[in-house]
Amino acid sequence: MSDEFAFLPAGELVAGYASGAFSPVEVTRACLARIQRLDGDLGAFTHVAEDLAMDAARASEAAFAAGRPRGPLDGVPIALKELFATTDMPTAAGTRDRGAPASRDAHVVTKLRDGGAVLLGKLSMHELAFGLTSVNPHLPPCRNPWNRERVPGGSSGGSAVAVAAGFAPLALGTDTGGSIRIPAAFCGLVGFRPSWGAADMAGIAPLAPSADTVGPLAHSVADVALLFEVMTRPRPTTKAPQRRVGVLRQYFGGCPEIIASSEAALERLAAAGFEIEPVELPHALLPDSDVDIVDHEFTRAFDAYLRGNFIGGAPASVAALHASGAFLTDYDATLRRRSAYPADRRPYEALLERRAALRTAVLALLQRQGLDALSYPTSAVVPATLSNPASGLAVELSAWTGLPSLTLPIGQASSGIPIGIELLGYDNWQLLDAASEVEPVLRNAAA
Repeated sequence: MSDEFAFLPAGELVAGYASGAFSPVEVTRACLARIQRLDGDLGAFTHVAEDLAMDAARASEAAFAAGRPRGPLDGVPIALKELFATTDMPTAAGTRDRGAPASRDAHVVTKLRDGGAVLLGKLSMHELAFGLTSVNPHLPPCRNPWNRERVPGGSSGGSAVAVAAGFAPLALGTDTGGSIRIPAAFCGLVGFRPSWGAADMAGIAPLAPSADTVGPLAHSVADVALLFEVMTRPRPTTKAPQRRVGVLRQYFGGCPEIIASSEAALERLAAAGFEIEPVELPHALLPDSDVDIVDHEFTRAFDAYLRGNFIGGAPASVAALHASGAFLTDYDATLRRRSAYPADRRPYEALLERRAALRTAVLALLQRQGLDALSYPTSAVVPATLSNPASGLAVELSAWTGLPSLTLPIGQASSGIPIGIELLGYDNWQLLDAASEVEPVLRNAAA
């Protein structure tokens, strides 16, 4: 089967369908053949919905033949992290329990189906989205396509691998503290964490509802924007970017390869006419790990998710999941802690106050300096090996503030693994517009 469609942008696929150059059935069949041929070594998919995908592709082909495509992603193959509820595929959230379809689709899945998207299946992830590596003993190893002895990042590791390997032009992941941006960066992709609340999280397994987001991974900003628009609402009119970027060297970390790639990318932006402004945030407001918001929010939220999205076939609660043993033994203490409903809410309330103060400070900095975005490395470390899966180091500025952020590829480490740089803005579409101007400059840096 030809691989000619493997890395075509979503917009080009739809244009090809409209012109009759090729069809949704041809493209979907090619994606499925590529998955069958290559994913045994990469471990991106936990479930391939071949029959469902081909049925959806035939429906898209009929819509184009009638001159009535149902949306801008009609016929485009998309894959889902396996914590999105679906009625016709297992929804396991990375746990050992592989068997439970949901009683209804997640809200964003409904929007994709209504628009004619072809859902290829479910993707590997870190169990319960608890980590940043996607190493999961319940599943085959999920390997980075750039270096198969390295992790792809997590928790949306399968989402990144599926797009990077050419299995699908688009994938959906979730991001609470870096779970879209880290794997996108490690796999050389664009990954977008929208602002908190921009997309409906109904039917998506939660981690910490006050920080959880759902977003796209793709090869380009244009494709990310296309999927984001379908997930949410038509894009509004925005003002032109000012081409001013603030650099937060507080977040550059200590890895020489990441620092060098980041500085080289910023130099290219400056040479291309962008104004690069060194900036700082008050150290007392910066994110830290003294209090984990997931400890306070996970159990109540996950219990409600189980009650609201499954009728039999799934554990009734986090306590039942814990009692069943259908989880990683590494997380025994974590689940016990997160099931305890900490009685003292004062640390949690203080954390929410700090987050609000940091958001106010970031917005004030962006406005005062007239910046399109703040910039810093997406991860301060390169990914670990499969045999030594130490977590990545995410910058939680977006997670703490609820503001949108996006990672772009800028180069490669000596291991062959891509390096990403993050942009954080004050508005989803403003950030996507700014990123679309930054992207071609940084792609030259990454080449």
